Amino acid sequence: MSILSRKAVRTWLAVAAGGAAIGVAVAQPPATSPAPGKAPTSTVSPESTTPVDPARTADPLGSMLTDAKAAYARVRDYVCVFTRQERVNGVLGAEQVAELKVRTKPFSMAIRFARPDAVAGLEAKFTSTTLSGKMKYRPAGAKGLNGTQMLSPDDPKVMAETRHPLTELGVGPVIDRLATIASREKTLGNPVEVYASDFQFAGRNVARYEMFTRRSHVYRYAYRCLVYVDKETKLPVRFEAYDEAKPGTTVGDLLEAYSYTDIKVNVGLGDSAFE
Repeated sequence: MSILSRKAVRTWLAVAAGGAAIGVAVAQPPATSPAPGKAPTSTVSPESTTPVDPARTADPLGSMLTDAKAAYARVRDYVCVFTRQERVNGVLGAEQVAELKVRTKPFSMAIRFARPDAVAGLEAKFTSTTLSGKMKYRPAGAKGLNGTQMLSPDDPKVMAETRHPLTELGVGPVIDRLATIASREKTLGNPVEVYASDFQFAGRNVARYEMFTRRSHVYRYAYRCLVYVDKETKLPVRFEAYDEAKPGTTVGDLLEAYSYTDIKVNVGLGDSAFE
């Protein structure tokens, strides 16, 4: 029985970005700090306003990424409930919920969406051992009745409806994305503001990191990013990216949001999970 049929799927909330050794302003979020693009639900709530370990506040994002990379290096595989919401071609889509399976070596991924109805049944499987480099892809709805197709993860058919290919949807790619954002801003000499606090997400104690990269440039990933990191596993469980607020508004448009709940690590996934 799948995770989705065993347990109620939890919703998501906020995430921030950051990374390596960059110059950051560290403090508690200002009172005017914009709220996430979607109204908070009971799955995420402030636990306290106490900052993370003071000994690490000189570079909280860099320390978090170091811990996350070390933790992820010990992960052989995992299964989780994956939720996403993305803005594609300027339009914010509905929240989507799926079961995600990942094996780190050899790198393999499998995803099957359960809701909403528009994507229910959409399925994709990829393994790095495939010589063609293609994935098995079954569209949702009536189109899926014709069976699976062999497509590249970044095939235009797939990318027309998402911001990232299948191979960039897992926890590992989120860590890499945060590190890339931080490294790029450092290279360009841009200031970065980072705020850290304790929160709860989906019943777990997490550290919440909020990052602002206010200086606009063509390579900027997002104006504001949020990440929630599980204090026990040291892995990110929620990521969000926002555009800069338009004149007359206080919150920028949500660009993308991904969360990983009900994570079970090192369960022993075999080849059959990805075939």
